[in-house]
Amino acid sequence: MNSRRPTPLLFALALAIAPSAAFAGEAITDCVDLGDDQEIVRAAGGQQFFLRNGSDHYRVAFQHSCDSILMTPRVDISTGGQANRLCAADTRVKTTRDTCRVASVETMTAEEFAKRKKRSSR
Repeated sequence: MNSRRPTPLLFALALAIAPSAAFAGEAITDCVDLGDDQEIVRAAGGQQFFLRNGSDHYRVAFQHSCDSILMTPRVDISTGGQANRLCAADTRVKTTRDTCRVASVETMTAEEFAKRKKRSSR
């Protein structure tokens, strides 16, 4: 019987061509410049929210609870005074009542974003 096992090179090649959604859940290390095509899904408790920026999706967690994110009609995201910039460090989310500091930003899949959106509309 001739059984073949994938070589490390084939495994590395598979990882290289895999869609980026396969790596969802990773913390971002660089900044993301946000465009005009955004959607925010608020999560219960004000600990985090979910952001769609074009075809990219993120889970944004706060350092402390940000209760005002649950009710505000407007959310402004900035880093270092630069509007519409989301970074792993020093990002602030301004609502109509508060300014909340971001603790972490992770990627997420479009499917997970859709699930979160569906849950929040119940």
